[in-house]
Amino acid sequence: MNDNLTYYTDLISRYFAGEATPAEILLISAWVKEEPENKRLFVAYQKTWLATEKSMLDSKLDVNEEWRKLVSLMPTASVNTDPEVVPLLIVRKRPAFGIRNLWKVAAAIVILAVSAAVMFYYFSKPGTVALTADNGNIEQVLPDGSVITLALGSTIEYPEKFTDTREVKLTGEAYFTVTHDKTKPFIVAGENARVEVLGTTFNVNTNAGNATMSVVLTSGKVSLYYENHTSGNVILLPGEMAEISRTEQKITKTTHVDPNYMAWKTGKLEFDNQDLGQVIATLNHVYHADIKIADVGIRNCRITATFDSQPLTSVLNVLKGTLDLQVVEKGKTVELSGKPCQ
Repeated sequence: MNDNLTYYTDLISRYFAGEATPAEILLISAWVKEEPENKRLFVAYQKTWLATEKSMLDSKLDVNEEWRKLVSLMPTASVNTDPEVVPLLIVRKRPAFGIRNLWKVAAAIVILAVSAAVMFYYFSKPGTVALTADNGNIEQVLPDGSVITLALGSTIEYPEKFTDTREVKLTGEAYFTVTHDKTKPFIVAGENARVEVLGTTFNVNTNAGNATMSVVLTSGKVSLYYENHTSGNVILLPGEMAEISRTEQKITKTTHVDPNYMAWKTGKLEFDNQDLGQVIATLNHVYHADIKIADVGIRNCRITATFDSQPLTSVLNVLKGTLDLQVVEKGKTVELSGKPCQ
């Protein structure tokens, strides 16, 4: 363990001395990101190095050498790079230390400071977590303790550590249980639409059809608006839903009446005298299926049934027996046909 620490402290020293190779810089970067203690050690070395460099500049900086380094980084131009004959050690009280040399020292300090700042930012900036529900719904706890349930085929992106706001980017559908924090609003970004809350539970689907994003509020309160247009926000209360157009600056709020909006998460389906067209639309959404009604006459047939985490084949068998339908599989598509309902 100590040998490993010695190895990386040597690498850090080589970096600040300007001797580290690109491969060694990548090694340092990966090591700093591994643990908070590694980052703390890097910052401590940085402060010590900057303090040492300042002391050297104040006492015995080779100004002409630093000037040559600066010139080498500049585009080719008519810059006078001929060395001046000056003492190696420069005493600040000496009158010969003029304005020109002060500019050279300042330039050297800027180069060193900017280099360190860029390196520190690269090491310390938070990374991004990207999750995709490839094989089924997944549940994830976010850095603030909020919980998200991600629907199959959906993707969520968020920083490893939240700062002033808690913003996540959603593509698809997810259910959020947000930890309350009035100092850090929680924002769900779906293309140009935004859902902002302090602490609540709600469902968001960025692919709700007809180029809309839907939001259904279970508890709490949310504010809906478009990016860079917060003044036109719409407040949503429990029992309400909204559709946010992705093509128009339009947010439509209505009373929520669909009992199956959470079926993709809970597995529970409830149909109370609903027509077959609505039932099939719900089944396609919940099971990610491709069920089609071949005979238009059966679309208005009514269904009353309840299902609890049953496979799609079982649900289709109930529909088949209840409505006397024919169920035909054609590849990944399922076609329903039968006699029109009276």
